[in-house]
Amino acid sequence: GIKSKVDELKAAYDREESPNLEEYEPNTVASLLKQYLRELPENLLTKELMPRFEDACGRSSEAEKVQECQRLLKELPECNHLLISWLVVHMDHVIAKELETKMNIQNISIVLSPTVQISNRVLYVFFTHVQEFFGDVTLKQVTKPLRWSNMATMPALPETQESIKEEIRRQEFLLNCLHRDLQAGIKDLSKEERLWEVQRILTALKRKLREAKRQECETKIAQEIASLSKEDVSKEEMNENEEVLNILLAQENEILTEQEELLAMEQFLRRQIAAEKEEIERLRAENAEVPRGGGGDICAPHRAPAGRQQHGRSETEEYSSESESESEDEEELQVILEDLQRQNEELEIKNNHLNQAIHEEREA
Repeated sequence: GIKSKVDELKAAYDREESPNLEEYEPNTVASLLKQYLRELPENLLTKELMPRFEDACGRSSEAEKVQECQRLLKELPECNHLLISWLVVHMDHVIAKELETKMNIQNISIVLSPTVQISNRVLYVFFTHVQEFFGDVTLKQVTKPLRWSNMATMPALPETQESIKEEIRRQEFLLNCLHRDLQAGIKDLSKEERLWEVQRILTALKRKLREAKRQECETKIAQEIASLSKEDVSKEEMNENEEVLNILLAQENEILTEQEELLAMEQFLRRQIAAEKEEIERLRAENAEVPRGGGGDICAPHRAPAGRQQHGRSETEEYSSESESESEDEEELQVILEDLQRQNEELEIKNNHLNQAIHEEREA
């Protein structure tokens, strides 16, 4: 593929973005995959097991080759086994479309061997026994993590509890990757902005999950209350009342947890606002130190050359632009902070109502 396009695609993935691969030529995508495989820190089959795979694939009997390779594949680290299985199954799909791709088992093995540092003999055995080695592997189109690019609108969140939990897992994985990169000392404004975006999405997802659980609990409570007899209160019905009380207590714990998250988010925002204010003051101070144009006093310093004056004006405009940008960021953070405070007040009201309901249930 064209190097500039390959670099562009790689940079998009490095920024934790999800580029549309249909916008790129197949050769570009294939080149990036080969580059990724070449830059792996160790051999896919590991330095320790590689000679044993070679010996296994040199056996005279096909049955012995398959049996020994199956045993060795189980000894691979999980990440290595996962990647080699995906790679072989994907290449098997390419081979299946030989009329279109012009790639058969021999061609694929020859092309892939120097990239992954695995001999043609081993790759040939993998490709001729895909079902025996990787018959349970199915490649599925990845679901991209939810984005919240427009701060003014709420993104469409999943509806069911299971789909919400799946999205939370995707966002938490992405959050851990971003934390790892930033803690490693990588200075990248786009990663910092994405980190903040992911945190907001996670807060919204967890809030919606709690709301879904609360509605489920309320439905169950209503059903339990409707089933209670107004005359004789049996032991079984007393147990049902205790279950209702436990549900109410669980709801209270969920609300308290959400309050703690909102308070933590509020503290984070306050620190952000304080940092923005410090940056604005720093820029103002630097702006004040920029030399101004002199008057006609004979005792005044000589006037700077025109080019230098122009440079001074450019610096002033740059500082002014940065100050305005910082001010806008501060205003945006302040709006978010006020929204979190409002949500916290709503949770306080819900908590009070729950406490009252628990008190009434206990007295009943």
